[in-house]
Amino acid sequence: MAFSAFSSTGYLRIVRASGWYDLLITWPFVLPWTFALLYAQLGALGQALGLPGELHPLEPSHMLLANLMGSVIVVWSIARILEPTVLLGRLDGVARLLFSTWMIYAVAQGANAVVLGFVLVELLFGVVQWWRVGPQGRSGLSALAPAAT
Repeated sequence: MAFSAFSSTGYLRIVRASGWYDLLITWPFVLPWTFALLYAQLGALGQALGLPGELHPLEPSHMLLANLMGSVIVVWSIARILEPTVLLGRLDGVARLLFSTWMIYAVAQGANAVVLGFVLVELLFGVVQWWRVGPQGRSGLSALAPAAT
C-alpha cells in the first residue's frame, strides 16, 4: 500500500513522526545542565542573527519550568512513537496550536525571536494532525467519535 497521509496508516505515521521530532528537539530541556547549554546556544544564535528580543538570564524558576515541560514532552513523545493513535494525534495537534500561540505571544512581549524558528514546525504538525483525515474519512473531532452504524 502506498503512503497516503489521508489513510489511517499515513496519519499514524505523521503522529509517530511528530513524536520523534519532539523527542529530538525537547530532550535537552529535561536536565538542568543540558537546558542551560541549549539556552546559551539559542541566545548566541539570536545574537549572531541579529534577532530582536532577549533571553533573560536563567533563574531557578525558569529552569524548573523548562525541566518540567521537557520531562512531560519527552514522555508524551515516547507515547506517540510507541503507540500512535488518532486520539493522541488530535490531542497533540491541539497542544501544538497552543504552544504556537504562546510562542508568538512571548515574542510579541519581548522574548527573543529565535523562538519563532520552532513555530513553523509546530503549526505544520498541529494543522496536519488536527485536520488531516483519519479513519473512515472523518477529520477533526468527528474522527474521535465512534463510527455510525
